[in-house]
Amino acid sequence: MARSYPPGGQPARQGDRQRSRAQRLRSLLLAIQSGPVDAARLAFTALTLHDNELNHHPVIARIGTALQSSHLLEAWRIAQELRSQFPLAFQGAAALQTVDAAPAPRGFFGGFSGRIFDTTA
Repeated sequence: MARSYPPGGQPARQGDRQRSRAQRLRSLLLAIQSGPVDAARLAFTALTLHDNELNHHPVIARIGTALQSSHLLEAWRIAQELRSQFPLAFQGAAALQTVDAAPAPRGFFGGFSGRIFDTTA
């Protein structure tokens, strides 16, 4: 098990480690839910680089596989399996909805299709 040491050289407290893990996991979940696959991949990389235990977690590995295949909706569905194991990552974020309310994939124009813009100016 890897140990985390802050700049002072003392081992990080368990509570700090859990909050840090929840924050990185929440960032991954928000990136999967809201945005481009590249942002989700970046959040996934940050999570796995900074947390050796999660780097080998089977559900996290499946999320990584879905992101490599650019399947955000599948990554979101897989992430729901983490709700019971990491409740702090799902707490306090109103934007983190259930699978049924997962975002619809956007097309090439990012949801702007069908809108008329005045380009004469």
